[in-house]
Amino acid sequence: MVTIKDIAKLLKVSPSTVSMCLNDHPRVSERTKARVKSLARKLHYHPNVIARAMVHKKTQMVGLIISDIMSSFFPQIIQGIEDVLSEEKYSAILCPTNGDPARERWYLSLLRDKRVDGIIADPVETRDNVDLWQDIMDRKVPLVAILNEPPVGNACYIGVDNVKGGYIATEHLVKNGHKIIGHLAGPRRFHISQDRLKGFRMALEKYSLPCYENLILETTFDWEAGYNNMKILLQTSPQLTAVFCAGDIIAIGASYALRQSGFRVPEDIAIMGFDDLFLASIAEVPLTTVAQPKYNLGALSARKLSALIRGEKVRREILHPTLTIRNSCGEKKSEQGPEEATAANFKMQYKHGKESLKK
Repeated sequence: MVTIKDIAKLLKVSPSTVSMCLNDHPRVSERTKARVKSLARKLHYHPNVIARAMVHKKTQMVGLIISDIMSSFFPQIIQGIEDVLSEEKYSAILCPTNGDPARERWYLSLLRDKRVDGIIADPVETRDNVDLWQDIMDRKVPLVAILNEPPVGNACYIGVDNVKGGYIATEHLVKNGHKIIGHLAGPRRFHISQDRLKGFRMALEKYSLPCYENLILETTFDWEAGYNNMKILLQTSPQLTAVFCAGDIIAIGASYALRQSGFRVPEDIAIMGFDDLFLASIAEVPLTTVAQPKYNLGALSARKLSALIRGEKVRREILHPTLTIRNSCGEKKSEQGPEEATAANFKMQYKHGKESLKK
């Protein structure tokens, strides 16, 4: 491998002169710079990144721990992070954990040993790796947590107000005239699921509507869960007129189950999603949903990390979700009581030749 010393020896100049030429230092003449750069190109010289990192105590690399790169939720976040990091001349080491504490542990050890300049992480919701997280903090490695907080204190955190998201989703359904609303919640072990459910309950309470516990079902964030649990909701309550789903993929599965069962979306039952994924906009019935500021969340986390690396103080921030209105909620034209709603739904079932929902 060609080094600066090799170039300096051939040109009979000092290694420091070669270094200044390659970095366009103003103290060196343009003629000398041209000679040095020409020979460097001819010899296929490339900087020794490891040596430079040892001298400057900076690797220009950051770790990016993401729970699920296969999910359509994360690309915009990653793009926001990458856009800011590239401006700052940083490269990212992508570390997908798939929500596995063991994989998270391995990546935390790897990033620590590689002496990355900082870490942006969507931590797994567990205390299995609290010792490693604490070690990262003790070593004063700049850390920004997104979406989930790490199991140690004092880390910069960028999140989204999921309680508000659940509230505005449910409020939109209520304002469209719906009174019997179900909820396909995310896994109970995730704080985002708990927060969205809390917002759902708060909205119903605010508008003096009953919260039917049998219409709240725990699901996973996938299409099959939305499909299967929507079928269960239909069996539980034929008078149901709207469903708030904790994720867009759940909502798309639920919407398909409704149409397969002979119901129209939104004329018979309205569907509300959460996340505002690209799929929500191109679904058969474009999905009304709560939009998370995914790109901004990623870009902001990268800016916070860059500031931490420079030794600046930063503060945690909670971003606000917004409502994206499309076609899946519509506007409920009439206010039917439970008896009339039940009759209308069974009439629809009969019209389409489907099996009765009532066991």
